[in-house]
Amino acid sequence: MKKQILTALLAAAMLSPAVYAAGAHAAAHPTPSVQPAKAKGIWIDVRTPEEYQEGHLADAVNIPHDQIANKISATAADKNAPIHLYCKSGRRAGLAKQQLEKMGYTNVSNHGGYQDLLAKGMK
Repeated sequence: MKKQILTALLAAAMLSPAVYAAGAHAAAHPTPSVQPAKAKGIWIDVRTPEEYQEGHLADAVNIPHDQIANKISATAADKNAPIHLYCKSGRRAGLAKQQLEKMGYTNVSNHGGYQDLLAKGMK
């Protein structure tokens, strides 16, 4: 029994420098962060105009969620085109997504909140 414990301790002692060195090497060469590619299609910020003016994704258009049914055809006439929605938390984008799907739009995505998109590197 003592021999097995001694062997295990000896093996752990011999492996620890190799494990430590591998971890140090990984830390010395961090993986570069790459900005996620913004999905192709129409990006719509469904927040209020005031929220939109405070900041929004580049090339995003502002159509408040409660006006989406009346204004979408001017922005996205093709009901199969990719439409990407976001708001502050994802709730209003979800409501807009439901409305668009009821209207026959087939390729609509809710991307959640604006701050979350920024945190992921979207611009």
